[in-house]
Amino acid sequence: MLWPMLPTAPVLHQATPATPLSLDSWHPDDLLEQLVLVGCRTQQARQALLQLAKGTWQTATPWPVLLATLGKTARKSVELLVIAPVELQVTDDRGSADATRKLLLRTHDGHLIETVVIPSTTGTRTTVCLSSQVGCGRRCTFCETGRSGLIRNLTAGEIVAQLRQAQRSWQRHSPELAPIRNVVFMGMGEPLDNLAEVATAVAVLTHDRGAGLSWRHVTVSTVGVAHKISAFFEQVQAHLAVSLHAPDDARRSEWMPINARCDLATLKSALLQHLPPGREVLVEYILFADRNSALADAELLCGWLAGLPVRVNLIPANPGPDPQLGAPPAEQVWQFQKYLLDRGIRAMVRHPHGRDIGGACGQLAGAHRREAVNRQGPDGVDEDAGANAPL
Repeated sequence: MLWPMLPTAPVLHQATPATPLSLDSWHPDDLLEQLVLVGCRTQQARQALLQLAKGTWQTATPWPVLLATLGKTARKSVELLVIAPVELQVTDDRGSADATRKLLLRTHDGHLIETVVIPSTTGTRTTVCLSSQVGCGRRCTFCETGRSGLIRNLTAGEIVAQLRQAQRSWQRHSPELAPIRNVVFMGMGEPLDNLAEVATAVAVLTHDRGAGLSWRHVTVSTVGVAHKISAFFEQVQAHLAVSLHAPDDARRSEWMPINARCDLATLKSALLQHLPPGREVLVEYILFADRNSALADAELLCGWLAGLPVRVNLIPANPGPDPQLGAPPAEQVWQFQKYLLDRGIRAMVRHPHGRDIGGACGQLAGAHRREAVNRQGPDGVDEDAGANAPL
């Protein structure tokens, strides 16, 4: 099908595509504008998109059947612009002792990504951890994902499709637990290195013509790409989390190569300058035994946090690629937390979830993915699946 010559829409969140996009790769507002430009009335286009969202997210209606429910004009316009939502093939779906689930998903070109569903300890909420890239180019020494390097960015459709697969798995295996309401971009990849697609994905996840989640329940985590923080807040309506993990530049540079380009002072300056009024940033701090978990380190951390509206997540280290970076004793974790609390800093300890299935913080792209990588050819595609593996 040839792509029609379309007039330029007034304000687009993404460039007009050269070919039709999957439903979830369109920013919902952009798609509405484009449907009007190709022949729909505004109300007609809005109603069509609401039908597509309901069929995709609530009733799981097959795409051809869903298209058939639209009026003739709306269906013709939709078919010019949109193809079916992305489907990712589930190659592994396993649960842990604490009810966490990890999904290993295959993309259309044979790459593997991981998605984790995490119930709260109280059972009142459930969170899905999404990946934004295949692999990651940031190469933090404590993170399994970075060992493979960056293979490619995920499209918005591939990011959103992870939530659908996670919902299906959760409903099948844990229907008695709270449904998925929270989304964190803390899986494979650095979200700010794929900002345009992440922004579109967040829009789809939080729009009434998409998944309909509250933006207040969406958090995007970054290793601290300071020069992209301004663009993040301009393009994405979600909370920001920053992976800090060290109270000084020497140790942070040792563990996180990003610090050579965006040191702690630069990162703090960017947050102070661009954090919207009334908002706060979540600071994530992995505690390593004998490396960054002493009270003197807590004092240094408090100094860096001064003046920032923050919450702090303290994360005892999970087993990762560097055996020297282990978790401190529980007593030391509580002492570190108490030091922050006594100085007025809201700090909580994030207990590990899914550690026994490689689904905890820093463990994604573990054994299952390494086994697949060992089977890959020179182009990085699993030779057992083939580059054109069926969806």
